[in-house]
Amino acid sequence: MNKKTMTNTAPLSWTEEDYAKFGSVPMVNKHEYHHQTLFDKGEIVALLDEFPRKWLQAFTMGDDPCHPEQWSCVDIADDTDGAALWRAVENGRLWLNITHVEQASSEYKTLIEGMYKHLDENCPHLRHPVANYSTLLVSSPGAQVYYHLDAEPNMLWHMRGQKRLWVYPAMDTDLVPQNLLEDIYAGEIDENLPYQKEFDQRAEEYLLNPGDVASWPHNGPHRLQNIDMNVSLATSYYTPAIYKRQYVQLANRFVLRNLGVKSRKMDEDGAIPSLKRFTYRAVNKIKPFPRRNRAATYITNLQVDPDSDKGIRVLDEARPAHFARLTS
Repeated sequence: MNKKTMTNTAPLSWTEEDYAKFGSVPMVNKHEYHHQTLFDKGEIVALLDEFPRKWLQAFTMGDDPCHPEQWSCVDIADDTDGAALWRAVENGRLWLNITHVEQASSEYKTLIEGMYKHLDENCPHLRHPVANYSTLLVSSPGAQVYYHLDAEPNMLWHMRGQKRLWVYPAMDTDLVPQNLLEDIYAGEIDENLPYQKEFDQRAEEYLLNPGDVASWPHNGPHRLQNIDMNVSLATSYYTPAIYKRQYVQLANRFVLRNLGVKSRKMDEDGAIPSLKRFTYRAVNKIKPFPRRNRAATYITNLQVDPDSDKGIRVLDEARPAHFARLTS
């Protein structure tokens, strides 16, 4: 098939059952977006050359999925161009997050809007999903993302290479303790979670190839392992139902937990959840609850170096990563 620049004609060809189940069960379906020239090496290198560095994040990690503490941010020197970044990822052990890509590129903005327009037209149960935040992922052979969950519902559109994906049941406090779920919503911790290999007995495992799109229920924990160099697009979205959960979790964290309430229900429908949401919003408007400055945690003594082992070099002293310096 010839490469295409921008078209959203029949990008997804799911069954009626697939559209109806979207968002309620883990699924891997097909898409045609990987034929876009946007995902060619040359296009991505050119994007990296011009991309705002405050939105470009680099990370490295260990080999054992049981040790998320080995996940570390990596600095990028000002003079590192797109070709050097690609080479460092290709030969090293790096994970590049090209965040807010829809804000930096009108082509990506059009593409992502088309994705969710299509889902809106075919998934009425979502009640008009709105694309919220998108990240282009460029990652090394063997790189992994540790067991984690995201506060917002998201999807993974796979474009290049192969990776394995494990998806775990959502909203199960045996897999994700309630305190940690609340803390993720509050921004007090990052997305990585304690993981045990026994969790895999409850996971759905998939091998992703170019042209696959993976989705799972909101707040479903998941982890990833690359087989070779990968390019994927992660997109997050909001629907009216998402806010119901968000404000319940924030009320549990900042109102009930602060009051010493140990048994905090996570119900989202009914009079009590509505009261919790109202209380959180009202109190937060009068005196906003303090939020942690996550940028202050991105300290590293590592820097991208395409000519070094694992694509990184060790600096003489630790410093805030480039994206933390630029956004603080």
